[in-house]
Amino acid sequence: MRMNYAGHGIKASTNRFWGGFTRLIVLACAAAALLAVLPIGLFVVLPLMLAGGIALHFYLRRRMRQAQQRPKDGVIDAEYTIVEHC
Repeated sequence: MRMNYAGHGIKASTNRFWGGFTRLIVLACAAAALLAVLPIGLFVVLPLMLAGGIALHFYLRRRMRQAQQRPKDGVIDAEYTIVEHC
């Protein structure tokens, strides 16, 4: 006669089956969740990131051109304070 599992009338081999089956179901659910998120990342997030990168490239290029076209007369317009040492 086989021993009951924890006195509840469940055989140990049956419990091992359900434990393994539960792990398989959890793994399958995790894989399904990843497969559901993957197309969202590929078809939504990736194009948005590419469009943002291209827009940033053109924006920075325009700002660099504007900065290079400013006149450079060598004068710094600022207020100065002279601090004397004792």
